[in-house]
Amino acid sequence: MSTGDEKAFRKLYDFYRPDLYRFVFKFIKSNELSNDICQEVFMKIWEDRWAIQEVSSFKSYLFTITKNHTFNMLKRAAVEDRIKGEVLRNYTVSKNDTEESLQAREYQQFLQRVLDTLPPQSREVFKLCRQQEKSYDEAAQILGISSSAIKKHMVRSMKVLKFAVEKDMGIAFSVFMQLLAQSGDWLPVFEA
Repeated sequence: MSTGDEKAFRKLYDFYRPDLYRFVFKFIKSNELSNDICQEVFMKIWEDRWAIQEVSSFKSYLFTITKNHTFNMLKRAAVEDRIKGEVLRNYTVSKNDTEESLQAREYQQFLQRVLDTLPPQSREVFKLCRQQEKSYDEAAQILGISSSAIKKHMVRSMKVLKFAVEKDMGIAFSVFMQLLAQSGDWLPVFEA
């Protein structure tokens, strides 16, 4: 491969790609991003193929590059989310009250549409824990189920909500939560 043999590169790609994907997915939890990272890593290896002659263990080299690339991507994502959040927090341009209330209503309606897709028990758990600020233990006592069942409902509900926000609204979940908190109609702390 280091001399430009594409067949050798393809063999390495076919052999290591499944393990590499699983490794990346542990950190990223996204099929699409995990695939992208794998592609980027293999492209980097192909572009720097001459350097492989110096490598004693290709597998170690490959996973080290992948780990570094994955963590760098996570750092960039965290910084981008933090910057978006900071911009939203410091947004001081005066807006029309009607526009603000309309936007807040749209966020609430979106949230309600997503919550309506949840099973009734999950909706009730969500209502108790997030809208009525009950602890998991209090919600468990009210519903007559265990605290661990409450936690499972909340984790599933938050995953559904996070996926819907990022897919349908195209914004980071943390940004959506900040917008809801700023509207004054929702709890700012929103973790399962």
